[in-house]
Amino acid sequence: MHKYSEQIIRHLAVNEDGKTCEILERITYERRAGVRDERVEINRRYDLRTGERLNRLSETEFEEDSSGSRLRLCPQ
Repeated sequence: MHKYSEQIIRHLAVNEDGKTCEILERITYERRAGVRDERVEINRRYDLRTGERLNRLSETEFEEDSSGSRLRLCPQ
């Protein structure tokens, strides 16, 4: 059994130029032993498919870490 696991959630977004892109939300869990095995979230991060790190500004807006470009989630 692995101590850490990761879940990836994909979100469709639009950049400042109006082009669509995909944001990957990566959630890392740690399994803690006890009476019952429990998964606890220890890290949540966002990036593009290219690996560019993103900063979350609000529920629907992100900013590229290096360039400062803004991205907005598409309504679902």
